[in-house]
Amino acid sequence: MEIRFTESKKGQIQDIQRKFKSQLSESAIKKGTATAINGVMKSSIGRINKAIKKEYNITPKHLNRISKVSPQAKEGALDAGITVNSQRIPLIGFKPKQSGSCISVQIKKGKKVLVRDSFIATMNSGHTGVYARGRYANKRADGFTYEKGKTKNGKIRISEIKTMSPFSMALTKSVADDVQTYMSSEVTKRVHGLLQHKIDKVVK
Repeated sequence: MEIRFTESKKGQIQDIQRKFKSQLSESAIKKGTATAINGVMKSSIGRINKAIKKEYNITPKHLNRISKVSPQAKEGALDAGITVNSQRIPLIGFKPKQSGSCISVQIKKGKKVLVRDSFIATMNSGHTGVYARGRYANKRADGFTYEKGKTKNGKIRISEIKTMSPFSMALTKSVADDVQTYMSSEVTKRVHGLLQHKIDKVVK
């Protein structure tokens, strides 16, 4: 999933670039524009993360993996956006605690749930996660099937428990609309401000 600003907004950015042609080199205008656009994208990710943190008990490590600036604006290319990761988040990303043979966790703040017959463990790779005997029967977060099966190598089959996709967390309509509005209103101001700053530095 990607969030980008509109074609009409790109036209407005190009209008701003033309206003500075008599005062800045083409290279300076293109570099400054790309820097400003990418800065707005990063700020927009901050708004997404803030909305998620307000409702979900997610660790910074996993929160920072949800969204990234992609594609990034480059010299001569105004195209930029935010890509949201579609993979489900490991349960370890929500600060779980072992409670007997179950895992106690608050995915949404204030709502504690128990995941039965599960445990926290660190694999040989160094990765720590929440595991249970069984596997996912489908791609849904609730599609885990508990079973006492074995792998083809004869080892006990365990799988890492995962939960909701970032889409259901980050891209509620209200959050998506807020980010889109922010990007549209901020990007032209940021481009104009950065290019003007370059001129002011030369004058000084």
